[in-house]
Amino acid sequence: MRKPSIFSRDYERKMKKRRRRIAAISVIGVLLIGSLFIKIAIGSINTDTLKNKLQMWIVEDKSFDNTDKDIDDLENNENKEVIEEAPKEPESKIMEFKINENSILKAEYEDINGTIKFKGVKEVPSNMYYTINQAKNLILVIDENQNMKIFNSNKKEANITKDKYTAPNGEIFNKDSVLQTYNGYLWNVEAKFVTDTKVAYISNVPYFGYDLNKYIWVVDLNNNTHSTLWNSKGREIKFGDLKEKGLEVVIDGNVKYVNQNSYLVD
Repeated sequence: MRKPSIFSRDYERKMKKRRRRIAAISVIGVLLIGSLFIKIAIGSINTDTLKNKLQMWIVEDKSFDNTDKDIDDLENNENKEVIEEAPKEPESKIMEFKINENSILKAEYEDINGTIKFKGVKEVPSNMYYTINQAKNLILVIDENQNMKIFNSNKKEANITKDKYTAPNGEIFNKDSVLQTYNGYLWNVEAKFVTDTKVAYISNVPYFGYDLNKYIWVVDLNNNTHSTLWNSKGREIKFGDLKEKGLEVVIDGNVKYVNQNSYLVD
Protein backbone atom coordinates (compact mmCIF):
# COMPACT_ATOMS: atom_id res chain seq x y z
CA MET A 1 0.00 0.00 0.00
CA ARG A 2 1.73 3.16 -1.18
CA LYS A 3 1.87 6.06 1.22
CA PRO A 4 0.28 9.21 -0.28
CA SER A 5 2.54 12.16 -1.10
CA ILE A 6 2.62 14.90 1.52
CA PHE A 7 2.33 17.34 -1.42
CA SER A 8 -0.98 15.82 -2.48
CA ARG A 9 -3.93 18.15 -2.17
CA ASP A 10 -5.96 15.39 -0.38
CA TYR A 11 -3.15 14.26 1.91
CA GLU A 12 -5.09 14.42 5.22
CA ARG A 13 -8.16 12.63 3.84
CA LYS A 14 -6.02 9.97 2.20
CA MET A 15 -4.06 9.34 5.40
CA LYS A 16 -7.26 8.88 7.46
CA LYS A 17 -8.68 6.48 4.92
CA ARG A 18 -5.37 4.61 4.73
CA ARG A 19 -5.20 4.18 8.52
CA ARG A 20 -8.82 2.97 8.58
CA ARG A 21 -8.10 0.40 5.91
CA ILE A 22 -4.99 -0.86 7.64
CA ALA A 23 -6.99 -1.31 10.85
CA ALA A 24 -9.78 -3.10 9.00
CA ILE A 25 -7.37 -5.39 7.19
CA SER A 26 -5.67 -6.20 10.50
CA VAL A 27 -9.00 -7.07 12.12
CA ILE A 28 -10.02 -9.25 9.17
CA GLY A 29 -6.62 -10.93 9.29
CA VAL A 30 -7.07 -11.70 12.96
CA LEU A 31 -10.58 -13.03 12.31
CA LEU A 32 -9.31 -15.17 9.45
CA ILE A 33 -6.54 -16.68 11.53
CA GLY A 34 -9.01 -17.21 14.39
CA SER A 35 -11.43 -18.91 12.04
CA LEU A 36 -8.74 -21.30 10.95
CA PHE A 37 -8.12 -22.32 14.52
CA ILE A 38 -11.87 -22.71 15.07
CA LYS A 39 -12.09 -24.85 11.92
CA ILE A 40 -9.42 -27.14 13.26
CA ALA A 41 -11.12 -27.27 16.64
CA ILE A 42 -14.80 -27.66 15.77
CA GLY A 43 -14.85 -28.62 12.13
CA SER A 44 -15.18 -26.83 8.86
CA ILE A 45 -16.09 -23.15 8.55
CA ASN A 46 -16.80 -21.20 5.39
CA THR A 47 -14.00 -18.64 5.05
CA ASP A 48 -14.83 -17.62 1.46
CA THR A 49 -16.74 -14.55 2.63
CA LEU A 50 -13.83 -13.38 4.75
CA LYS A 51 -11.38 -14.00 1.91
CA ASN A 52 -13.58 -12.13 -0.55
CA LYS A 53 -13.88 -9.12 1.76
CA LEU A 54 -10.14 -9.09 2.32
CA GLN A 55 -9.50 -9.27 -1.42
CA MET A 56 -11.99 -6.42 -2.03
CA TRP A 57 -10.14 -4.23 0.49
CA ILE A 58 -6.81 -4.95 -1.25
CA VAL A 59 -8.20 -4.27 -4.74
CA GLU A 60 -9.86 -1.04 -3.55
CA ASP A 61 -6.62 0.08 -1.92
CA LYS A 62 -4.70 -0.51 -5.13
CA SER A 63 -7.30 1.52 -7.01
CA PHE A 64 -6.89 4.28 -4.44
CA ASP A 65 -3.12 4.17 -4.94
CA ASN A 66 -3.59 4.47 -8.72
CA THR A 67 -5.83 7.51 -8.17
CA ASP A 68 -3.08 9.06 -6.03
CA LYS A 69 -0.61 8.38 -8.82
CA ASP A 70 -2.88 10.04 -11.40
CA ILE A 71 -3.24 13.14 -9.16
CA ASP A 72 0.54 13.26 -8.58
CA ASP A 73 1.22 12.95 -12.33
CA LEU A 74 -1.23 15.79 -13.00
CA GLU A 75 0.48 17.99 -10.41
CA ASN A 76 3.90 17.18 -11.86
CA ASN A 77 2.69 18.06 -15.36
CA GLU A 78 1.29 21.36 -14.08
CA ASN A 79 4.62 22.15 -12.45
CA LYS A 80 6.44 21.33 -15.70
CA GLU A 81 4.16 23.69 -17.61
CA VAL A 82 4.94 26.48 -15.15
CA ILE A 83 8.72 26.10 -15.39
CA GLU A 84 8.83 25.80 -19.17
CA GLU A 85 10.71 28.73 -20.69
CA ALA A 86 9.03 31.09 -23.12
CA PRO A 87 10.19 30.88 -26.76
CA LYS A 88 13.43 32.78 -27.22
CA GLU A 89 13.48 35.85 -29.43
CA PRO A 90 15.82 35.84 -32.43
CA GLU A 91 19.37 36.48 -31.28
CA SER A 92 20.72 39.94 -32.11
CA LYS A 93 23.88 40.15 -34.18
CA ILE A 94 26.26 42.90 -35.26
CA MET A 95 27.03 44.00 -38.80
CA GLU A 96 29.86 46.51 -39.40
CA PHE A 97 29.89 49.22 -42.07
CA LYS A 98 32.94 51.29 -42.96
CA ILE A 99 31.75 54.89 -43.19
CA ASN A 100 35.14 56.36 -44.04
CA GLU A 101 38.79 55.82 -43.15
CA ASN A 102 38.19 56.90 -39.56
CA SER A 103 34.72 55.59 -38.72
CA ILE A 104 32.99 52.22 -38.52
CA LEU A 105 29.28 51.91 -37.80
CA LYS A 106 28.10 48.82 -35.90
CA ALA A 107 24.50 47.99 -36.73
CA GLU A 108 22.47 45.59 -34.62
CA TYR A 109 20.28 43.22 -36.61
CA GLU A 110 18.30 40.00 -36.37
CA ASP A 111 17.90 37.18 -38.88
CA ILE A 112 14.22 36.18 -39.16
CA ASN A 113 13.83 33.11 -41.37
CA GLY A 114 16.66 34.26 -43.61
CA THR A 115 15.55 37.91 -43.75
CA ILE A 116 17.84 40.47 -42.10
CA LYS A 117 16.17 43.30 -40.19
CA PHE A 118 18.10 46.20 -38.64
CA LYS A 119 17.19 46.97 -35.02
CA GLY A 120 19.44 49.96 -34.45
CA VAL A 121 23.04 51.06 -34.17
CA LYS A 122 25.16 49.65 -31.36
CA GLU A 123 27.90 52.24 -31.41
CA VAL A 124 27.41 55.63 -33.05
CA PRO A 125 30.68 57.40 -33.96
CA SER A 126 30.98 61.04 -32.96
CA ASN A 127 29.60 63.62 -35.40
CA MET A 128 27.60 60.87 -37.10
CA TYR A 129 23.90 60.92 -37.99
CA TYR A 130 21.88 57.84 -38.94
CA THR A 131 18.30 56.75 -39.58
CA ILE A 132 16.63 53.45 -40.58
CA ASN A 133 13.79 52.99 -43.07
CA GLN A 134 10.41 51.46 -42.22
CA ALA A 135 11.27 48.11 -43.82
CA LYS A 136 14.34 47.88 -41.53
CA ASN A 137 16.63 46.92 -44.42
CA LEU A 138 18.32 50.27 -45.14
CA ILE A 139 20.48 52.54 -42.99
CA LEU A 140 21.16 56.13 -44.00
CA VAL A 141 24.32 57.73 -42.60
CA ILE A 142 25.64 61.29 -42.73
CA ASP A 143 29.25 61.64 -41.58
CA GLU A 144 31.18 64.59 -40.19
CA ASN A 145 31.99 65.79 -43.76
CA GLN A 146 28.25 65.79 -44.63
CA ASN A 147 28.59 62.83 -46.97
CA MET A 148 25.29 60.95 -47.15
CA LYS A 149 25.37 57.17 -47.75
CA ILE A 150 22.90 54.30 -47.82
CA PHE A 151 23.80 50.80 -46.59
CA ASN A 152 21.59 47.78 -47.17
CA SER A 153 21.29 44.43 -45.40
CA ASN A 154 23.68 42.85 -47.94
CA LYS A 155 26.40 45.28 -46.78
CA LYS A 156 26.28 47.17 -50.11
CA GLU A 157 26.62 50.94 -49.99
CA ALA A 158 25.63 53.86 -52.21
CA ASN A 159 26.78 57.46 -51.95
CA ILE A 160 23.67 59.62 -52.46
CA THR A 161 25.32 62.96 -51.68
CA LYS A 162 24.62 65.79 -54.11
CA ASP A 163 28.25 66.84 -54.25
CA LYS A 164 27.72 69.96 -56.36
CA TYR A 165 25.03 72.49 -57.19
CA THR A 166 24.73 74.26 -60.52
CA ALA A 167 23.16 77.73 -60.28
CA PRO A 168 20.74 79.04 -62.96
CA ASN A 169 23.56 81.19 -64.36
CA GLY A 170 25.75 78.07 -64.77
CA GLU A 171 28.01 78.69 -61.78
CA ILE A 172 28.99 75.45 -60.01
CA PHE A 173 29.32 75.17 -56.24
CA ASN A 174 31.21 72.11 -54.98
CA LYS A 175 30.23 70.74 -51.57
CA ASP A 176 33.69 70.46 -50.08
CA SER A 177 34.70 73.93 -51.25
CA VAL A 178 31.54 75.49 -49.84
CA LEU A 179 32.03 73.78 -46.45
CA GLN A 180 35.59 75.07 -46.29
CA THR A 181 34.53 78.59 -47.24
CA TYR A 182 31.53 79.00 -44.95
CA ASN A 183 31.91 77.73 -41.43
CA GLY A 184 28.76 76.03 -40.18
CA TYR A 185 27.22 75.70 -43.63
CA LEU A 186 24.50 73.02 -43.95
CA TRP A 187 24.90 71.01 -47.16
CA ASN A 188 22.90 68.09 -45.82
CA VAL A 189 22.66 67.49 -42.09
CA GLU A 190 19.49 65.78 -40.89
CA ALA A 191 17.55 63.27 -43.00
CA LYS A 192 14.51 60.99 -42.69
CA PHE A 193 12.91 58.35 -44.91
CA VAL A 194 9.63 59.48 -46.46
CA THR A 195 9.19 56.05 -48.07
CA ASP A 196 11.58 53.14 -48.46
CA THR A 197 12.89 54.76 -51.66
CA LYS A 198 12.65 58.49 -50.84
CA VAL A 199 14.64 60.51 -48.31
CA ALA A 200 14.04 64.07 -47.14
CA TYR A 201 16.99 66.12 -45.84
CA ILE A 202 17.69 69.65 -44.63
CA SER A 203 20.06 72.02 -46.44
CA ASN A 204 21.05 75.68 -46.97
CA VAL A 205 21.36 74.99 -50.70
CA PRO A 206 20.61 76.73 -53.08
CA TYR A 207 21.95 79.81 -51.28
CA PHE A 208 25.48 80.35 -50.04
CA GLY A 209 26.91 82.51 -47.30
CA TYR A 210 26.05 82.96 -43.63
CA ASP A 211 22.82 83.24 -41.63
CA LEU A 212 20.77 81.54 -44.32
CA ASN A 213 17.31 80.03 -44.48
CA LYS A 214 16.90 76.27 -44.61
CA TYR A 215 15.11 74.15 -47.19
CA ILE A 216 13.89 70.59 -47.45
CA TRP A 217 15.27 68.51 -50.29
CA VAL A 218 14.07 65.06 -51.36
CA VAL A 219 16.30 62.44 -53.00
CA ASP A 220 14.78 59.54 -54.92
CA LEU A 221 16.94 56.47 -54.31
CA ASN A 222 15.76 54.82 -57.53
CA ASN A 223 17.59 57.33 -59.73
CA ASN A 224 19.50 59.51 -57.22
CA THR A 225 17.72 62.69 -58.28
CA HIS A 226 17.48 65.58 -55.79
CA SER A 227 14.68 68.14 -55.77
CA THR A 228 14.03 71.26 -53.69
CA LEU A 229 10.74 71.86 -51.86
CA TRP A 230 10.69 75.63 -52.30
CA ASN A 231 7.70 76.17 -50.01
CA SER A 232 9.68 74.61 -47.15
CA LYS A 233 11.79 77.75 -46.60
CA GLY A 234 12.31 78.45 -42.91
CA ARG A 235 14.77 79.53 -40.25
CA GLU A 236 14.21 76.35 -38.23
CA ILE A 237 13.18 73.00 -39.64
CA LYS A 238 12.75 69.83 -37.58
CA PHE A 239 11.71 66.38 -38.76
CA GLY A 240 9.18 64.35 -36.80
CA ASP A 241 7.74 60.86 -37.31
CA LEU A 242 5.98 59.26 -40.24
CA LYS A 243 2.24 59.90 -40.09
CA GLU A 244 -0.69 58.99 -42.31
CA LYS A 245 -0.18 62.21 -44.30
CA GLY A 246 3.56 61.66 -44.66
CA LEU A 247 6.74 62.69 -42.85
CA GLU A 248 5.92 65.28 -40.21
CA VAL A 249 8.05 68.45 -40.26
CA VAL A 250 7.92 71.57 -38.13
CA ILE A 251 8.90 74.74 -40.00
CA ASP A 252 9.20 77.81 -37.78
CA GLY A 253 6.58 76.31 -35.46
CA ASN A 254 4.17 75.27 -38.22
CA VAL A 255 3.43 71.57 -38.74
CA LYS A 256 3.63 70.32 -42.33
CA TYR A 257 4.02 66.94 -44.04
CA VAL A 258 6.23 65.65 -46.84
CA ASN A 259 4.01 63.15 -48.65
CA GLN A 260 4.96 60.15 -50.79
CA ASN A 261 4.84 62.28 -53.94
CA SER A 262 7.53 64.62 -52.55
CA TYR A 263 5.13 67.50 -51.92
CA LEU A 264 4.95 69.60 -48.78
CA VAL A 265 1.34 69.72 -47.57
CA ASP A 266 -0.58 70.95 -44.56
